[in-house]
Amino acid sequence: MASICVVAGDPSGDAHAAALVQALTRRAPELAVAGLGGPALRQAGVSLFDDLTQAAAIGPFDAARHLKRFLEAKRSLEAHLRAHRPNLMLLVDFGDFNLPVIAPLAKRYGIPVVYFISPQLWAWGRWRLRYVRRYVDRMLVLFRFEEEFYRRHGVAATWVGHPLKDQMKPTLSLQEAATQLGLNPWRRTVGLLPGSREREVSRHLPLLLAAARHIAWQMPGVEFIVPRAPSIPAQWLTRSVRQSSCRIHVAEGPLPNALQLMQAAIVASGTATLEAALGAVPMAVVYRASWLTYLGARLVLRIPRIAMVNVVAERQVVPEFVQARARPKGLAAAIVTLLRDEERAERMRRELREVGEQLGPPGAIDRAAAEVLRAL
Repeated sequence: MASICVVAGDPSGDAHAAALVQALTRRAPELAVAGLGGPALRQAGVSLFDDLTQAAAIGPFDAARHLKRFLEAKRSLEAHLRAHRPNLMLLVDFGDFNLPVIAPLAKRYGIPVVYFISPQLWAWGRWRLRYVRRYVDRMLVLFRFEEEFYRRHGVAATWVGHPLKDQMKPTLSLQEAATQLGLNPWRRTVGLLPGSREREVSRHLPLLLAAARHIAWQMPGVEFIVPRAPSIPAQWLTRSVRQSSCRIHVAEGPLPNALQLMQAAIVASGTATLEAALGAVPMAVVYRASWLTYLGARLVLRIPRIAMVNVVAERQVVPEFVQARARPKGLAAAIVTLLRDEERAERMRRELREVGEQLGPPGAIDRAAAEVLRAL
């Protein structure tokens, strides 16, 4: 029986890894899969040694708080490799752990490594390319420019496209989604997307709620939606939102259902910016990290923009408010402008649709599964 060991460590990586495992087992039902991940991988039938999504961090300084957890996870994984010698190691994102720790460990036991969802080495940390060249047999990348980047540096890479192209269809009609949230159809609606990790949401949510107050003061009657990521406790998020004086609804379920209701949104930098782009939602992008993480990133960052929408477009499509510039009044002004200037909002929608086209055709997960099975 062929076997794969998979390692994913953050909520979005866990979800993409689970989709890939499901595609693999549909094609090869006899395939055995074990490793490190989170709830989505467990639901996909993977035998997990630890749930790393509980220790998801932003940058190496935040990750240091979970060092003991990571070391224990590594020991559990190594015991599995020693006892079972799987045919392939499948690493998914999570570059601060997967590249320097797990990829060398796999090679020590003679196990080929396929990496799905590249760490953003093209943006920062190019010194880590040495790990890729030495330990990774093939990179499966989401963006076309990543394939060119890796091949230019002598790494075997295949562009499979972005899985989001298959995941952004609403499961409810516009009317059903509005009714479910109790929205007033005559009011404008603004989305507040603070992130998918608890620490990230704790840092962004107060800022977004303060921006919402400024928006509501300038445009009375505006309603707000906060989509809840599955990794964020519902009670904690609801309690935090209730402290606001604005009319704010917490949206459960698939994000596309909520995105279709938004005339504009404030979005934490990350995958959510691409999700909003595929929903053609005009947006402002915000990002705050710990000052140690931010200052460390400034030293190594090699690109002028951080929002993936702008990176893919290779120009500024959406405004970015990073660290000290991330202030409620500035964010509110950007959103109010989009709500009042329909021509500007429509121009941004057109540019966001163009970004969506650059993510490739549907079927990314199936193409990735075919490459993994080829490697097997």
